[in-house]
Amino acid sequence: MKEYTYSVARVRAKETALLTRQDIDQLLSADGYTAALRLVRDRGYRAQDNEGADDAIAAAEKELWEFITEIADKDTIRILRLPVDYHNVKAAVKSVFSGMDGHDLLLDNGTVDKDVIYSCVKRREYYDMENPTLERVCEEAMTLILRTQDGQACDIYIDNAMLSAVEDAARESGDMFLKRYADLLCDTANLKAAYRCAASGRGEAFIENALYPGGTLNIKELIAVSRDGINALCEYVAKTRYGAMADSMKTGAAALEKKCADEIMRLMDEAKFDSFTSAPIIAYYYAKRTEIDAVRLILSGKLNRLDDNMIRERVPRTYV
Repeated sequence: MKEYTYSVARVRAKETALLTRQDIDQLLSADGYTAALRLVRDRGYRAQDNEGADDAIAAAEKELWEFITEIADKDTIRILRLPVDYHNVKAAVKSVFSGMDGHDLLLDNGTVDKDVIYSCVKRREYYDMENPTLERVCEEAMTLILRTQDGQACDIYIDNAMLSAVEDAARESGDMFLKRYADLLCDTANLKAAYRCAASGRGEAFIENALYPGGTLNIKELIAVSRDGINALCEYVAKTRYGAMADSMKTGAAALEKKCADEIMRLMDEAKFDSFTSAPIIAYYYAKRTEIDAVRLILSGKLNRLDDNMIRERVPRTYV
């Protein structure tokens, strides 16, 4: 049995520094970008005093990964790193296909170095990754986009490969919380994909390809109702465990995206009371990741002088 007592104690100490809802509200109410950036720096988002928002956020991300790597077991770290790998595959494949330099789109902290992924895709020689699954995904994604010239089809293939990798890793870990987390990622991804298909009037063959055959939802039923449009999809979703998302679907894609993020945060709320599994570690990572994304969104909105209410509608619910 894995021992989490020390790791959970470290997480509890870190949680006290997370931004609260009141902190987020103060950021939203700040009089412009400069005032918001000053508040963010006061709450620990700083690299050097003369650096801007991007540097402060990058420093926060680096600190988060260093902390998680220090306290988490290999199964938990793998679950958190896998989405980074598949983001990098997507960025590399589409950059190479378009003939553009996509290095700036790549992220650190995957299970495979981002430069190795980019180099392999560019050379179309994949063995240097030393990861048979990722090698296969890169090769098939590159073949798909070259054959079809369809970036959306390539995105769907890579996104579904990521969900499969996360689901497999959760199952192999034997950790029930990781399994619940993976199921929720699959379910929310499928709900968003079903919404996009229903909103754009896609046919059954396209929808079947777009949805991932995993998670807890009945995929055959979801495909069938998505084919019949938004109203049919909303009626179906209203009867599932995700019934609260039906109203969000009626509002639009941005509302659904936020609701899906909130649903994951609800799972993390449960995790904070568990001191004997990986749950609090995953919860802290997700809480800090959500906080960083919220800070980035608010600062970007302030910089571009967007309406405060427009920014507020897109800010995800925080953990604290």
